[in-house]
Amino acid sequence: MSNDTINAVERHVTPIADDFGVELVDIEFNNGVLKVVIDEEGGLNSQTLVDMTKAISRMIDAEDPVPGKFTLEITSPGVERPLKKPAHFQRAIGLEVSVKTEPDVEGERRVEGVLADADAEGIRIAAEAGDRSLRYGEIRTARTVFHWGPAPKPGGKEKNHKKKESAST
Repeated sequence: MSNDTINAVERHVTPIADDFGVELVDIEFNNGVLKVVIDEEGGLNSQTLVDMTKAISRMIDAEDPVPGKFTLEITSPGVERPLKKPAHFQRAIGLEVSVKTEPDVEGERRVEGVLADADAEGIRIAAEAGDRSLRYGEIRTARTVFHWGPAPKPGGKEKNHKKKESAST
């Protein structure tokens, strides 16, 4: 899908997202799937996803901004949120991020660390190897990083709690 087509979809989806009070985070087209990523304060609920899917489907039927056959997917950004716009980066200040640079950018292509600053021009990441500043045009992909905690041990706290209760009775 060309950038013109994605821009056309974005022009049509933005007012729909505004009407629903949700943020349009991203639009992607890969392997026959048109993926529209939305978010709202407090997280998305399933009814918003259903309503947005219906509204965007009606718009696509009426406006036909995407040539050919495809599957429409409306989704939330998930726990590891993509960072694409300066506003996304600004909201992620203080969070751990993973950034992949464009191939021609000097230095390591992958940078992980805490997003220390973000403005209209670019970002600064506090990484173990030292701070790294990048302009938005130097960034290929970026996302927040979520660390899963260890899995609870089978029979952990719940089992011990029951033992204590029966010992005291």
